Order: sequence, then structure tokens, then C-alpha cells
Amino acid sequence: MNGIKMPLVRYQLVFLIALCVIAPAYNLLAQTPAANGAIQQDTQKLKIETALLIENFRRNNRDMQKLSGNVRLRQEDILVYCDTATMDQDFAILKGNVVLAQGDTVKVFADSCHYNAATKISDLFKNVVLVNGRQQLFTEVLRYDLGNKIATYHQGATMTNGKSQLKSRHGYYHVNQKEVYFKGDVLATDPDFTMRTDTMTFNTESQMVRFVAPTLITQRDSKIYAEGGFYDIENQFAEFDVNPQYEKEGQRGRAKKMRYEGVSRTYTLEGDAHIENIEKGEVADADVIRYNDNTEKTVLRGNAHFRDSLRDIRGEEIQYDSRNKNYQLSGRGIVQDGSNLIEADSLFFNDVLGAGQAQGNVIWVDTASDYTVEAFRMDYNQKTEYLYAYGGLGTGAGGRPMMKSLIDRDTLYMSADTLTSFKPDSLSDVRKLLAYHDVRIFKRDLQGVCDSLVFSSADSIFRFYKIKSMPLIWSDTSQFSADTMWMLLRNKKMDRIWLRQNTFVANSEDGVMFNQIKGRHNTVYFRDDKVREMKVDGNAEALYYALDEKKAYIGVNETTCSEMRLFFDNNQVQSIKFYQEPVGKFIPMKKAGTQNKALDGFFWETKRRPRSILDLR
Repeated sequence: MNGIKMPLVRYQLVFLIALCVIAPAYNLLAQTPAANGAIQQDTQKLKIETALLIENFRRNNRDMQKLSGNVRLRQEDILVYCDTATMDQDFAILKGNVVLAQGDTVKVFADSCHYNAATKISDLFKNVVLVNGRQQLFTEVLRYDLGNKIATYHQGATMTNGKSQLKSRHGYYHVNQKEVYFKGDVLATDPDFTMRTDTMTFNTESQMVRFVAPTLITQRDSKIYAEGGFYDIENQFAEFDVNPQYEKEGQRGRAKKMRYEGVSRTYTLEGDAHIENIEKGEVADADVIRYNDNTEKTVLRGNAHFRDSLRDIRGEEIQYDSRNKNYQLSGRGIVQDGSNLIEADSLFFNDVLGAGQAQGNVIWVDTASDYTVEAFRMDYNQKTEYLYAYGGLGTGAGGRPMMKSLIDRDTLYMSADTLTSFKPDSLSDVRKLLAYHDVRIFKRDLQGVCDSLVFSSADSIFRFYKIKSMPLIWSDTSQFSADTMWMLLRNKKMDRIWLRQNTFVANSEDGVMFNQIKGRHNTVYFRDDKVREMKVDGNAEALYYALDEKKAYIGVNETTCSEMRLFFDNNQVQSIKFYQEPVGKFIPMKKAGTQNKALDGFFWETKRRPRSILDLR
């Protein structure tokens, strides 16, 4: 009997000892604490899901819990992970590998965290990382409101998407709206640019940056400054609308608004756009300036103005290709190149070839020689100073080009089928003008026609040549003709006319009786744009009518000699000097008759004489 009782007592003792050991462990592992004053799970907002060890204790007369090992807590859609958690009702201090997970995309990692379940506000410390999709925010101290999904930091943070980074001293991250507000020492870095500012917002989904403070964007070879605007990082598109400016390889630009398209590498400046390159001496102004870095083409639109050390260009639109060194004007424009000025409806010029073409109501001015050429189209070469004009101003390709020059406060006009101008010497301002086929000249007191003409600014001489028809010049009531004629301008006044070979001068006050002078050569001298003297050399002949005081015809003088000089006043012969055995006679009007007497070769041309500028077209 005693042998039977001894094992039973021993077995009961072992059971009691085991029960004493297991019961506390059971309380520690239980998810619902005992009712001896410990916190009850059903009254907490933050629920315990797992923990390897749960300890209940009191501190400052408050019931507390400490969870250790693979701790997982839940509040609605919020999951909390950590190594240890100390909980006081709805407040928890989390330590070690802290993770706050909300939904499928938002996670926050930290070394430690203070979490208030009542407000859903967490304060995270050290090695904090907020992950939202592809965006990651790194900081040392972060407050994250999980209820409103707003993260706040004030000790500096870095946000990155793997490609771009944004840093600032302060920040407010609205996770739902995917909007981040950066404040203080903001720095954005990207493989293509660096951005510095004080205040900006960033949309993590659209990759849109907006800034409302002075901002500097730096690229490999350029800088952009603005005080307001946005930058689309994903599409590399930016728009700056408050005091935007940029610098690029010695070039500076500004406007009311500026856009940058990174894919096409295009800059657009709008509103009082201005670009200058101090080293090259280039300045550009327009309503809109557009520059493409890939093609190296610049377009100026609206009140466009470009100038450099060589030229000054104005127009509605200017396109410049710096790679191929050519520019084009669309719409009415004007180019001043040294002493040359050209205006046209459209214009193209290549700097490499030095050649250009202007079309549509072209006006070309040589300020050094002080004359103008008007045409429908003009081809020119800057290097050779060559100019070729055809077609008429306002009359199209079927019209005639015209040259005009101011002479003694009166304009001399000249037209031809074609006008050509060039400089024989590139080091000189001397210019030659060639006009050919049906040349016509009109001045109020001087007109002329010929088959071809050459003018040189070196001596201010117009040289008239005969191809089919004899050159003619009219001055008031006088007509001059010869195989070749030269007309000299001196101080912008008519000085003299040289007539060479088969010269003939006819003069008439009434168009009925004609004074006539012919010879091999003739030199006519002018003063105050009127004929004052005439010198005839070789086989000289003169036929002139004498008048009485009442200007009635009294007879006609006929004289031949080797040389004669005639002196005029008011377009009338005042006196004549004959040289080398002159032979002459006077024939009274009764014997001479009322019909005009004529020397051999006399003719009086009226149809070819231009009466106005319209006759030159």
C-alpha cells in the first residue's frame, strides 16, 4: 500500500510545479490580458495581432504593455511592425525595424516611432523611409498623419524615384494627392539638370514640379532662372512665367514667359523676348523667340530685331540657321549690312556663300553712294558686293526695276529691264551700276533714254550707250543725241554732258522752229540745272533762229566751222564764237519761210521722252 501511494504524491508535485511554470507563460502569450488591472484588447484602437512576448506592468499608476519579438499591430487598414512596442492605451512607442503599412503602396520604415492610435499620427525617428509607389522619402525625423495621409518633416529630407532626387529642409507630403510641398534650401537633381529654389511643390504621379520662389535650373551648358513656373520632369517640359532668364555658352535671354522642351531641346521666349551674346556682339529682340539646340535654328516672330557686328535685321519673322550660317525673313523685313540696306517681303541669305535673295517689293539702298534700287526680286552677294535686280516694285515680275537718287533736292529716277550693281574693289565704297535694255531716266528738269547705261559712284558719271537706238537726253526745251553720251553729276547737281560721235542738239521754245547744232563731239555745260555753254568739236554746224525784242522770228543763222562755242541764257543762244574759218549766212524769215529748216540728221523725238515716273515702268 505504501509502495502505491509514494509515486502518486510525487506525480502530483511534478504537475503542480509544471502548472506554476506554464501558467505565467500562458498569460504572457495570451492576446487578451488577464482581468487583474491589465489593458484589455477590446477597448484599444491599436490591436495586437502577433508578438512573441507580452508583458503587463504599471508605470506612473498606469497600466502598460510591452510587446517583444515579431510584433504586428493593426488599426483598421494600418499595419504596424516592429521589434518591440510599449503601449499605453492608444499610444505606443515602437522600436527596432519599425514599419507602418497602409494600403498596398504606402509604407514607412524607421528605427523608432511614437504612434497615437487616437489621432493616427506617428512620429518616426532615425533612418526614416517613406515609400509610395516608386517614390521614396528619406529623413531622420518624420511626422506621418496616417488618417489624412500627410507626412511632415523639418530637419531635412530627400525624395527620389531612382532617377531624380529632391532635397529640402522642410516638407509636407500629401500622399493621397501625391503632392509634396518643399520649403527651405530646395535642391532637385536629375541626370539632365540641377534645380535650386526656396519653395516648390512636386506631384509624385505626374512628376510635375511647381515653384513660386526664385529658382535656378542648371544644365550641362546652360542656366535658367525664374521666380515662378513649373517643370514636368517625366516629359522634360518646363514653363517659367515670372521674371524668367537664361544663360547658355555666353548667351543670355529673358522674356515675360519662357518654355523649355527637353525632348526636342527647344527654348521658347514669349513677350518682350530678348537674347544677347556679348562675346559675339549679337542681340535679338522679338515678341517670341524660339531656339532649337539640336538643329541650332532660331526663329524670331513679331517685331523681330537681330543685330550683330555686321548687320542689323528687322522684320515680322526672322529665321536663323547657325549651323548652315543662313537666315530668312518672312513677311516685310529690312536688313542693314554696312552701307547697304535692303527691304523686302521675304529675304534669304547665306553667310558662308555670302549670297542672298530678296523678293517682293524689294528696296535696296546704298547709303555710301546715296542711291536706291527698287525691284520685284533681287539677288546679291555680300562678298563681291554684286546685286542683280529685275521686276518692278508693286508691279511684280513683269515690271521693271528702278534706281533713284537725290540730286539738288530733286529725285532722279532710272529704270531698265535689268539693273546690276557691284563694287570693283572690295576695299573701296565705289560702286558701279549697270542698266540694260530700254533704259529710261526721269527728273523734273531732265529726262533720258538709251539701250544700256553704266554709272560709277567714283566719278558720278552716267554713261549712255547705243545698241539699236541712239541715246537721248532732254533738258527743258533741249534734246541731245549722240552715239555715246556721258552725263556728269557734281555735288548732286547736273554739271555737264559729253556727246561723242554724230552729236546733235535741238532746241525749241514753240515746237515749230528748232535751233540745231551738230558735230563730231559736243560738250554741254550746266549751271543751276540749265544749259549755259556748249562746245562743239569737229565738223561743227549750227542753225539757230534770231528773235527780236518781242521774241518774233526775224531770220535764221546757218554756220559751219571746225569748232564753235555757244553761250545760253534762259534756254536761248546769247552769243556764239566760231573757230577756224567759219562760213555762215543769215536768211531773213521772209526768205526762210515758216517751215522749220533742218540740218542733216535732225529729228525731234516725243514718244520716247518720259513725262512722269509712270513712263519708266
